[in-house]
Amino acid sequence: MRAPSWLIALLILVIVGIGIYGYFTTPLPFGLSAVIRTPGGSAGSAPPGGPPVQAGNRTAVGQPLVLGAASVVIQTTARNQDVTASNRGPAGSFTIVQLELQNGGTEPLTPRADNFRLVDDRGRRYAIDLEATRAVNATARHRVLFDATVPPGGRFATLLAFETPADVGALTLRVALGYGEVELPR
Repeated sequence: MRAPSWLIALLILVIVGIGIYGYFTTPLPFGLSAVIRTPGGSAGSAPPGGPPVQAGNRTAVGQPLVLGAASVVIQTTARNQDVTASNRGPAGSFTIVQLELQNGGTEPLTPRADNFRLVDDRGRRYAIDLEATRAVNATARHRVLFDATVPPGGRFATLLAFETPADVGALTLRVALGYGEVELPR
């Protein structure tokens, strides 16, 4: 018994379609970018003297996290910060993350607050506190990332504030502009 020719043609089209999808997708879904390298998989540049950072990897503070056309570099972190000192922010204990977002693409980047989450070692998630973020950016004379876009080829430095308990353990910043995580120091 022989397979009909329409079935063979359909299988060939599916294989070609998957190949084209894989070639142009950065990073590949399901963690496949760790196994299969595509030309777009190394869209970011590595820091001088450092190893290249592939999309979808975890990285440390100070190293670029490449997320397709965007890359995020965490400059510093500060835990257990009180943002009420300037009489502008809410009461509470905050983790402040200073980051730089770089746009290596051809379209403007417009991040949203829900693109950034802190996750502790117990799996608890912390969202950005917009009021505290506005307060720390006003004090530091930075613009708030969510009130602007990052133009193609541009960089944007800002601060993000997350309300966290004083005894929080290890933290990881999850960025949903692509696939990636940055481990924050204790």
